[in-house]
Amino acid sequence: MQMSKSQYNPEIHHRRSIRLKGHDYAGGGLYFVTLCAHRELRATCVSPLQPFREMIAREWSRCGEVRDDVFPGEYVVMPDHFHGLIRIQRGTSELGHVIGAFKAAVSRRIRRGDTHVAPGTHLALPPETRIWHRNYYEMIVRSAEAEQKIAQYIRMNPWRCVQNLGGGLRGMGNPSLWNVPMLGICCSRNAPQEGRKIFRPDKAAAYLGGFHSPMEKEIFAKLLEHKKPLIWCPAWGLERAAFAPGVREALEDNRMLILEMRNLDGDLAAAEQRNRFVLENADKLWLPHVSSGGMIDRLVREMGVQGKRI
Repeated sequence: MQMSKSQYNPEIHHRRSIRLKGHDYAGGGLYFVTLCAHRELRATCVSPLQPFREMIAREWSRCGEVRDDVFPGEYVVMPDHFHGLIRIQRGTSELGHVIGAFKAAVSRRIRRGDTHVAPGTHLALPPETRIWHRNYYEMIVRSAEAEQKIAQYIRMNPWRCVQNLGGGLRGMGNPSLWNVPMLGICCSRNAPQEGRKIFRPDKAAAYLGGFHSPMEKEIFAKLLEHKKPLIWCPAWGLERAAFAPGVREALEDNRMLILEMRNLDGDLAAAEQRNRFVLENADKLWLPHVSSGGMIDRLVREMGVQGKRI
């Protein structure tokens, strides 16, 4: 028989507290907290928290703006959970009240359809949708060395997380880049070397490409140098790609998404599939050199993407 709310007995049906017994949570301290998205929110999409990343970050900062004794620190918004370091001085604030207010503020803004979300995001949530799990997890940070290690873990968390983006596509990095307008870059392998100028990156929400031909590699390096948002489709697996020069910094800064292609053979068939993927998914195309009769020339004509070209 289903138990009604009126039948609830806290002496029998209590929830187990995960707070540390004997610790004075109002006495100040440094904490590493983790909040998990509720399964009702996770049911909305593969990465339910990502569209609200900037809004969640803003509410995290507000924890300190509205309280003189609270100092929010390093944080990261992952697809379905949140990590943060927060310091509370001895005073009127208590960890549970601070985190409860943070969760409530985020929940209110998500339920009312906050407009400050990732471009192209449209989530229609029922008003009763639960955003967070009831509880949260915290660890008391007792030394500067522990704080440093946890801060590093938080910074590295996004690029270590391999995510299923749907349709058999796996990704590592910031999945919200997949929802912004993309400038696709393809260049034939035999682009002339002498006298050519690598472009100074124009403004785009994200740059998409495999970046394998010699000119593409130079463009890739220039984009990394200018700290531009990148979606990279390498010819090898995610784990190997993450350690390419300059890539780790871009991942840690949340300005890169690495997509793993289904065909990792590294042959011409795989190259064609990769170029086709870029041409299909880019909103606009920049083709700095296309060899007449070559693979990219054939794909552009075959796929009818001339209208995307800039």
